[in-house]
Amino acid sequence: MKKSKAEILLEEEEEVGGFPNLDKYLEGRERHWVTYTEGARMYRIPYYSFVRLAREAEAHFCMRKTAIVDVDLIEQYLADHPDVADRIQSVREV
Repeated sequence: MKKSKAEILLEEEEEVGGFPNLDKYLEGRERHWVTYTEGARMYRIPYYSFVRLAREAEAHFCMRKTAIVDVDLIEQYLADHPDVADRIQSVREV
């Protein structure tokens, strides 16, 4: 029996708390992925500072309408660019 387009989309977009379930795309990956909000909380810096950092490090990727950030690339970028690490330390929220 064929599924309708609406049924297929509904299965694909199993929502968790009103957001698409990205875990099914990221499952089994060796890298650690976070959203901008999670990353800002993790590094204890303002949201837009983290967005800027992720873009500078070219560690952000768009999946549908959500951006995700590869934390491993951020860590590597901070290790290679100590001046950026100092800037992040200066804006860190306590």
